[in-house]
Amino acid sequence: MNYTNPILFGDYSDPDVIRVGEDFYMISSSFTYLPGIPMLHSLDLVHWELIGCAVERLPFARYDQPAHKCGTWAPSLRYHDGLFYIYVCLPDEGLFAYTAEDPAGPWTCHHVKDVCGWIDPCPLFDEDGRVWLIHGFAASRCGINNILYVHELSPDGLEVLDRGRLVYSGEEHGDITVEGPKIYKRNGVYWILCPAGGVKPGYQLALRSSSVFGPYERRVVLRQGKTAVNGPHQGGWIEDGRGGDWFIHFQDIDAYGRVPHLQPVDWSDGWPLMGNHGEPVPGGDTKLPAFEACIPTSDDFANRVGLQWQWQANPNPAWYTLLHPGLRLHAAPADSLYHAGQFLSQLMQSRDFDMDVKMRASLQPGDRAGLAMMGYPYHYIALEDHRLVIVKGEITEINRWTREQVAETVLTEAPWAGEDLLLRMSVRNGLLRFHYGDGIHPLRPLGSEYPMYPAGWTGARPGLFCMNQTGHPGGWADIHTVRIQSV
Repeated sequence: MNYTNPILFGDYSDPDVIRVGEDFYMISSSFTYLPGIPMLHSLDLVHWELIGCAVERLPFARYDQPAHKCGTWAPSLRYHDGLFYIYVCLPDEGLFAYTAEDPAGPWTCHHVKDVCGWIDPCPLFDEDGRVWLIHGFAASRCGINNILYVHELSPDGLEVLDRGRLVYSGEEHGDITVEGPKIYKRNGVYWILCPAGGVKPGYQLALRSSSVFGPYERRVVLRQGKTAVNGPHQGGWIEDGRGGDWFIHFQDIDAYGRVPHLQPVDWSDGWPLMGNHGEPVPGGDTKLPAFEACIPTSDDFANRVGLQWQWQANPNPAWYTLLHPGLRLHAAPADSLYHAGQFLSQLMQSRDFDMDVKMRASLQPGDRAGLAMMGYPYHYIALEDHRLVIVKGEITEINRWTREQVAETVLTEAPWAGEDLLLRMSVRNGLLRFHYGDGIHPLRPLGSEYPMYPAGWTGARPGLFCMNQTGHPGGWADIHTVRIQSV
């Protein structure tokens, strides 16, 4: 199967991948967006379909409201003895494992350890029945970000049995921000694949040892080199079952997020050299049968809220009603869109596209309903009190435990008295523009072009909302259809 990198133009941050038989499965980070940890399926490592999410909600009241830059960081995915396992750390709440017989779910949540500062866990089910867990540390929580620890787990993988042992320190090699470790065993040798150096300037390390606790030899196996692919690291190694080896990692492209790339892996000298002599390739051939699949974007909400949508906090049934077809968004209280858990968004899947939203609203004083591109800052178009407004939101972060300060400013407005409304957000090469109309006459632009911005370790996110800014429940907005078309 011929391919071109990136294999997906979506913000699938911190990917991990496994093969079960002829099927490949991939997961990624979700942070505060829920349902979280999307599960993707493929047969050719290039085309992917979305089959579910592992995390319906997080079991802490904190996540009933947006908790940006918290939530699920860098999960890992494994299959062992008939079960799929996902391990993930919430940096403030500890280590979790999710288990399922079917990768599409349902998944069972296990709170394995209440601990602050652990990140990026990955298990290894060893040949002798013992189970190991490797993880890194978050500097923002414990002041450390360049060491890796290995712990032993119980045979079912759901209990930490020891205090762990240091197996790698970046201090010895000048590696900063050592994180995202994945641990493997190949031909009796233990391997740790991990990124170092930070997101954009970073590189991929391979560490090898005859013992799970080391000492580990070190080699850089992927770096940007002379290519345009910055920070090529943080991902998963996979054997394709046909003699090929591959590594899926992400590249940070600012407002478009962290998009996955596919690199061939060459083990001929005993190390997993990735790409073309350690530099990213623009594409290639997987020599796997082509698989027809794509990630959904458009929705008419005929039977459910599509799998592509995520709320900005734990889902709340009071936020919406399915109309079969259509979706009624209720104007729940929120002082800004940034703090609105009911913001319903998805990952972009292409660089240039039009997002059309056909809606009808019944609004009360203080209500706003519309279409947004979330980021730091963000912009949206909204209907309120017989007018349309373009709003810019700017965020001031204080610390992770103090609510962010948000200032929303109306940039421009236009009168609107109709009941039916068609909104369009056009995205072209990192710039967005809003249009409006009645769905019959030509659309009219409102405002000017605005830049898109990344958010807290995520790309910009297009989405829908209905909120009341007076602190009381308000009216509603019926979303008839969402149509997203690449251009």
